[in-house]
Amino acid sequence: MTIFGRTSGLEINASKSSIFFGGVSNSIKQLIFSDTGFVEGSFPFRYLVVPLSPHRLLANQFSPLLHKLDSAIKSWLGKHLSYAGRLELLKSVLYGIVQFWLNIFPVPDTVIKQIICLCCNFLWTGTVSRNKSALVAWRMVCLSKDEGGLGLFNLRALNNSFLAKHIWNIHLKAYTIWIQWVHHYYIHPHSFWDTEAHPSSSPLWKSIINFRDKLVEMGGGQSHVLSLMENWSSSTRPFTAKAYTFLRLQSNPVH
Repeated sequence: MTIFGRTSGLEINASKSSIFFGGVSNSIKQLIFSDTGFVEGSFPFRYLVVPLSPHRLLANQFSPLLHKLDSAIKSWLGKHLSYAGRLELLKSVLYGIVQFWLNIFPVPDTVIKQIICLCCNFLWTGTVSRNKSALVAWRMVCLSKDEGGLGLFNLRALNNSFLAKHIWNIHLKAYTIWIQWVHHYYIHPHSFWDTEAHPSSSPLWKSIINFRDKLVEMGGGQSHVLSLMENWSSSTRPFTAKAYTFLRLQSNPVH
């Protein structure tokens, strides 16, 4: 770290730095504390506004996301916007904030329901609180325009499409540090499709395995799912866009 500081011209501020341990004896910890001047950090901690933890995040630990959505809505004069104006803000701003989190975590259903509640209230009333009933059920709002909806994302299907991308990369043994670690720690010497999650597995790994099993059931078997994913991967559209189309609620086109 000293060499890095001299080379980059950046000085490490020990008072603003923390260190996290796993499987390290107390004597080694004390030596590290003595050499670095750092203090031991605790989970969860925030990195780029996102909470990180080796344990499953509780619903209340998604409060930074909900607070950010709430603050954004309150900063707009939503009551003075048309439905079309609110819809555009939903798509371009609120869903952009949400998608960043969905891309990282399997988000609990209770949190997704709270996000939908905020978005629904804003679309129909221009505020974060409901003062009149929604004109259309949210599942209908999330249908494509061809199907009579407004083209908003189904958040659960979107979250699952990112998990599907993880599954495909793991199957391909994509050359990333995390996937190489997963194969070494969780899968080897078995196939990914035969591997089970254990009580000691990470929350993300448990979610991936659970969704893998659900995807195999939805797709009619492992071979069919692999064919689907091969098609999603070779398409000109992004993999997650094709996966989302498969996973979302669909309806008959409106003529």
